[in-house]
Amino acid sequence: MSDFTEQNEKWILKFESGRNWIPKLPSQHTKRIFIRALQKYCEAVKQNPDELINLKIEGLKAVATETEFQAERQLETYLRNSAMTASVKAESKNAIISFFKHNWRNLNPNVASDIEAPEAKKRTPTIEDIQALDANMTTSRDKALVWFFPSTAVRIETLTKLFKHDLKPTGDGEVPYYIEIEAERLKGHGKGKYKGLKQITFVHKLAWQRLEDYFAEAKRKGYNLTDDSPLFIAYKGHFSKEEKRLAVKPKKIRVMTQGAINQVYDNASLSAWKDLEIKRFSPHDFRDFIQSQLENADINANVIAPIMAHKTRNAVDSHYSSHMWQELLPKYKQALPYLLPVSVEKLKTETDQLKAENDKLKTEYGELEDKFVEKLAEKQKETMQAVYAMLKAQGLKVSWEEESAKPD
Repeated sequence: MSDFTEQNEKWILKFESGRNWIPKLPSQHTKRIFIRALQKYCEAVKQNPDELINLKIEGLKAVATETEFQAERQLETYLRNSAMTASVKAESKNAIISFFKHNWRNLNPNVASDIEAPEAKKRTPTIEDIQALDANMTTSRDKALVWFFPSTAVRIETLTKLFKHDLKPTGDGEVPYYIEIEAERLKGHGKGKYKGLKQITFVHKLAWQRLEDYFAEAKRKGYNLTDDSPLFIAYKGHFSKEEKRLAVKPKKIRVMTQGAINQVYDNASLSAWKDLEIKRFSPHDFRDFIQSQLENADINANVIAPIMAHKTRNAVDSHYSSHMWQELLPKYKQALPYLLPVSVEKLKTETDQLKAENDKLKTEYGELEDKFVEKLAEKQKETMQAVYAMLKAQGLKVSWEEESAKPD
């Protein structure tokens, strides 16, 4: 925790209303953002947190008078007169509403209804974007979320219906688990055109490593996860040193809500790029990511369909036999170079090896006809272009044309 964050937390804990609020915030990251937003609000209206609550109490005692909604009007005036960006205004609104809610003095649900976070700009994340989000997540659970979505392509509403026992081992080290999800837990709930739909998808090794870290973290926090537990759970506060010493009872396990998941992504996007209007990702964006990468790996659309929980395009590929995941696994593994971070140094080494092998071949066959040499050079160019296409898919700014023009 930074000195600045620690000072803000000490400030809020001076007030009874702050002490009611802080334990209810789900993560240290949310605390940092929400406390600072409330502090700025208090400075602007020249009231401390307890005085804000008293303002609302006065309104509750004066129903049907001008005073009844004075707390709401004060918040709306603050937000509308502020020079903050739309995304920061929405963040501030959420923080202040949360503060009143957890002090049992809910603001009217229509307060500042015109203040909303801007809709995320349509963009497909790159591997570098996923790594940036990972670096700005504050818990192992949230880091697991970052990699689970681009590994599996599940929708957020489906994620909240998954359990630990949905993870089925494949026996493959590169892709250790698969997940098979029936229509009732997918979009459309198996009705109408969605009848008979099924999603068969995979958890690659990096996503599984993050899941293992998260399961260990949950255990440390006092959550005893079983195979029947929700795959992603809500964190509610933390154990104090005294609670740990007294070996308190295990915490109640609750599924992580869609709202909480979206908030995690908003918080990480804000930390990574400082403004949600510049760059912001939601869980759904990672469906676009995985579909694009599967296509980059030249995987047939009818093979991609069950991984994405889409209908297949023809009857021949629409079967879902008991061996379907075994049939899909080799195709999914084909896309791993596009789905996982690849060391630039490793790619450079492999590229250098390819170039050296091709140079050797040209030397060995240098006395052959020019036509054969030309075909060999063309093959080398195709190989190198494929390598650089993979680099580009990773989000790296490289070009075969630029690199090939450089002197040896």
